[in-house]
Amino acid sequence: MSKKVKVTRDAKDGKPFEFALGQIRVDEATLRKIIANSHNATIIISNDMRFEYVSEEGYRIFGGAEEDLLGHQVTEFITPDSAKLVSERYAQRIKGAKVIDSYPITIYHKDKSLRIIDIRISLIKTTDGTQKALIHAQDRTEEKQSQDLLQASEERYRTLVETMNDGLAIDDNDCIVTYANEAFCNMLEYKPKDIIGQCWVEFTKEKDMELFKAKVKERQSGKSDRYELVWVTKSGRVIPTIVSAAPIQNAEGTFTGTFAVITEITIQKDAEDTVQFYLDLLTHDISNQLQVIMTSAGLLDQDLLKSYLDDAQQDIQDAVERCTRLITKVKRAGQLRHLPRTRMDLSTVVKEKIAVLDRVYSTHSILKNLDNPASVWADALLGELVWNLLENAARHNPSEDKKVWVSATRKNGYIQLSIADNGPGISKARKKTIFDKSKRQGGVGLTLVSQMARKYCGTLEVEDRVKGKPNQGAKFVLSLIEAK
Repeated sequence: MSKKVKVTRDAKDGKPFEFALGQIRVDEATLRKIIANSHNATIIISNDMRFEYVSEEGYRIFGGAEEDLLGHQVTEFITPDSAKLVSERYAQRIKGAKVIDSYPITIYHKDKSLRIIDIRISLIKTTDGTQKALIHAQDRTEEKQSQDLLQASEERYRTLVETMNDGLAIDDNDCIVTYANEAFCNMLEYKPKDIIGQCWVEFTKEKDMELFKAKVKERQSGKSDRYELVWVTKSGRVIPTIVSAAPIQNAEGTFTGTFAVITEITIQKDAEDTVQFYLDLLTHDISNQLQVIMTSAGLLDQDLLKSYLDDAQQDIQDAVERCTRLITKVKRAGQLRHLPRTRMDLSTVVKEKIAVLDRVYSTHSILKNLDNPASVWADALLGELVWNLLENAARHNPSEDKKVWVSATRKNGYIQLSIADNGPGISKARKKTIFDKSKRQGGVGLTLVSQMARKYCGTLEVEDRVKGKPNQGAKFVLSLIEAK
C-alpha cells in the first residue's frame, strides 16, 4: 500500500545507489524493507502540513490507504486539541525554535475510533533543499487502555480496602507495618503515621515474643492462619479480634511479608460472656433461691413455733422476689442488642428516676448541674442503666439517713454522670473485680450497667466518695458520648 518514492541519484557508473547505515552499506530495496518492517510508522509531511509519505505501519495506524492519506492535511486526522498542539510546535520548529520533539497525540482511525499514538518529530531537507518534517509514530492505544483499566482496577481495590469495615494491615519480613487501612487505624485509635514503621506486636495486649516468633515462622513457611489476637488502643481499651493472615511472596517465591485482615469481635465476645453470665445465674443464683424455697416449704409442714413458720414464709417470699427481679434484669439485658442508639436527654432521665428512688427507698438526693439538657447517645434502656446505679446506691446503704449525690460534668466530648452515696463503701480489692462477670461481686445490676455502658461506647468506673476513705461511701462515674 505504501507509495513508492523515486530517489534521484547520480549513477554514472551504472551501479545501484547505496546508503550507508553505520558500518554497512545497503541498497534502496533493502532500505525500503527496513522501513516497511519497522514497528514504528514513518511519516513525512510538507510545510503546509500534508502527508507526503506514509509507511506500511502508518497506514495500519490510521486504517487507510494511499488515496485516504497522501496529499491530505494532517489536521483532518487528529483531534482539535492534538491538531493545535502539532501545528503550534511545527511552526515553532520551522522558525528554528527548540521545542519538545516527542509527545502523544490522539488521532481518528478510519473506523471512527480514537487512537493514542506517540510521535517523535525531526526536520529533514530533501535534495532540492525543501524542509520537511519526519515523524516516527507508535500506536499506544492498547497500552493506554490497559493502563487505564489497571488504574481503574487499582482505584476500585483501593476504595474497597479503604472503605471496608475490617482492618487491613501489611508488614514486611521483619514484621514492621508498611500499610494500615483507615478501619485498622480507627480500631486502634491511631493515625497511620503512628502505626506504619512500627512492629505490630507493640499494639497487642500480650507482647509475647514467643507468639511473635511462631507467627513469623509460619508465614515464612508459606502457611496462612486464622487466630484470635487482642489489641490495645491508644486510650488503653482492649479490642478482641480474629486475624486472618497470609504470606506475601515475590516472583521468585521469597517471603517478603504478611497481609492480614483484622476483624473486631467485641460484640461476639460480649455475647459469649453474656451467655456464660446467664448460665451462671441459672445454675447458681436461681438454684440457690430454689433451695431456700424448698427448705422453707418443708418447714411449713412441721409442728413448729409460729415465729419459725413466719420466718419460713418470709424466706420463701424473699426468694421468689429475688428470682423475679433476677429474671426481669436478665430480660432487660437480652434487649440490649436490639435497640439502636439515638439522642437521649440524660438530665430528664435522671430526674425521673431520682423521684422514684426517693419515694421507694426514702433517700435524700442532691442534684448538681442537671437543670439543663444533657444529650447523650444511648437508647430506650438508658433509664434502666441509671436506675440500676441509683438503686445500687440506696439498696445496699444501711444508714437511716440515706443520701445520694448526683452530678453531671462535660469532659472531652463526654458527659460524666457521677452517683455517690453515704453507704458502707467498696474496698480497694473489691473495686478491681466489681465489674467482673465471673466474680459477680457487683450483682446483676452492675453487670447490666457495665454491658450497657460498653454498648453506648462509654465507660463505668468506681471510686471513693471521699478520696482515700472507702468507708464513707462509693461513687460510680458513668461516661457517655455527648450528642452535640
